[in-house]
Amino acid sequence: MRVRWARMSAVSVMAASGLFLAGCGGASEQETVDWTNGLCSSYATFQQAALVGPAPASDLPTQARNLSSYLGATATSLDRALTDLDGLGAAPVEGGDQAVTKFRDQLSRYRTAFQQARTQVDGLDLDSRTLQRDIEGAVAPVLSLQDADQDPLAGLDSQVTNAADKAPACQDLSRLSSSGG
Repeated sequence: MRVRWARMSAVSVMAASGLFLAGCGGASEQETVDWTNGLCSSYATFQQAALVGPAPASDLPTQARNLSSYLGATATSLDRALTDLDGLGAAPVEGGDQAVTKFRDQLSRYRTAFQQARTQVDGLDLDSRTLQRDIEGAVAPVLSLQDADQDPLAGLDSQVTNAADKAPACQDLSRLSSSGG
């Protein structure tokens, strides 16, 4: 009985020590906010480029060329955003890895849509009598994104969203989202 009590006591001390050390070994709040700020910065890279829009033009062929440039620049910003996500490193917060996956999946879908639209715009006959309709059809992959869930922070773990509330890039991202991005 005495041996059994000693083992249970030893197990209890080890468990308590483990809980204490686990609490001390986590990331600080500032590390979590900084990491989450990087997460939102990656998304904002794309969103800021997307909000620019194509340069205006008075004729359809120039509109198509400007649209192609815009779609290409936005796709390039998506490449940068995905590279930034890869550079974040390990998530210091519960739910962080899931947030990266969500951001990566969403940004990858956007990149595919912008690349597809640019390819279609680049393939248009600029002398066609149906150029306006052809342009509208070519940008359909991008227009379909408007129906998608636009808020990258929605549905994330509360530890990530709590850090996002304190991260400047996440606050900027929320402002961009509410202004029509």
